[in-house]
Amino acid sequence: MTDTGMEFIGADLVAVDEVESARKALLASEAFKKSPRMARLLDYLVGKALLGSYRETSEYAIGIGVFDRDPLLYSPGEDPVVRVQVGRLRTKLKNYYASAGRNATVEFVVPLGGYMPIFRHKRHRVNREQKASAFAVCLFKCVAPYAEWECFTQGLHEELTHHLYKNLGRKIVVDSSADTCRGNKDVDSVPACSGVSVGYRLEGSVHVDAERIRTSVRLIDVTTGCVTWSEQFNRAACTAIAHQQELASSICQALQRFLSVSNDSVQEHLVTT
Repeated sequence: MTDTGMEFIGADLVAVDEVESARKALLASEAFKKSPRMARLLDYLVGKALLGSYRETSEYAIGIGVFDRDPLLYSPGEDPVVRVQVGRLRTKLKNYYASAGRNATVEFVVPLGGYMPIFRHKRHRVNREQKASAFAVCLFKCVAPYAEWECFTQGLHEELTHHLYKNLGRKIVVDSSADTCRGNKDVDSVPACSGVSVGYRLEGSVHVDAERIRTSVRLIDVTTGCVTWSEQFNRAACTAIAHQQELASSICQALQRFLSVSNDSVQEHLVTT
């Protein structure tokens, strides 16, 4: 008991009343109200953790205490009910904190290899997810003598923004100003999403001749001005909407492949404008 009369548990110093509040919120959520078996398992494990009853979170104890197995007949080696249900609980908790509980300040985790849950503050993890949730796309520059290609380039920007939103699941702040992409604005003046600063931006250009269109795309680190990814896409010269859609899809897929293998320091700072 601390000087304030408040008990704390775990290395993260989560107060008992915070745990109890988080437990009530979880049990009241749709995910657990629709699954009484999961709710009973969660309630049991949290209760034992608060009491420090490690022996009562063994597989055998859980099988008897939660799943009503006969103490004289139950054999964890032959009946995997606890392992299966705790695995489902881990998944349900992960899904809850990614959706309905995304703003929770305390999260429950059941580590692999054991059944005793741990409690930790989620605030910093939420901030990290917010940083990774946004990234910046500038209006592409059109290098062509005909007005229809200006319209094509504008349409390509809109299609690409749509594809990135659908496939990357990132927040989008649209800034259609060409000045942003041409370096005529300070980094700090680029719009931010939910307090996230722009660390990287996607920019490009559309070059056209009589037979083909070449779209050059690059990802720029705005703090250094360095190119972190670049690609060119060559197509037949055609202004059809289907052509915009196919080209935007190809750019999005190429960027996805890059992001899937790039390091976390790049992905944490992406923002879309």
